[in-house]
Amino acid sequence: MSITWVLVANARSATLYENQGPNKGLTIVKQIEPEANGLVDDISIGAMDRTAWHGPGDLRRNRAKGFAHRLAGELRSGRNRNRFAQAVLVAPPAFMGLLNAELDSPTAQRVSGRLEKDYTKNSTSDLCGKLGDCLCP
Repeated sequence: MSITWVLVANARSATLYENQGPNKGLTIVKQIEPEANGLVDDISIGAMDRTAWHGPGDLRRNRAKGFAHRLAGELRSGRNRNRFAQAVLVAPPAFMGLLNAELDSPTAQRVSGRLEKDYTKNSTSDLCGKLGDCLCP
């Protein structure tokens, strides 16, 4: 039986699902949140807050890139342990680009489908309907 992992992610959260074949649905493997980096959003040093060092967009991009790196690591680890045969990635376009850039070549070769949508708020049953073509080509 061929197991497919489905990673549904954006820059703020991700859920890793497993599908064990046609009409088997999705089961949650893991929910993943970005790691707290110890910085408080309103921290200031003297009269200069940290957004003066870097623009707020830079901070968000760096956090998103770090989260994409972590998710790519989860996929690589699963591949190394033979936990899945193929993977489907679901993420908004900008985050999909970050995620694709972080995947190593052997893991990227196992990606059988990509859907550039933000489905992180969708229920599991709703996802099954939206991903039918990706799971059963």
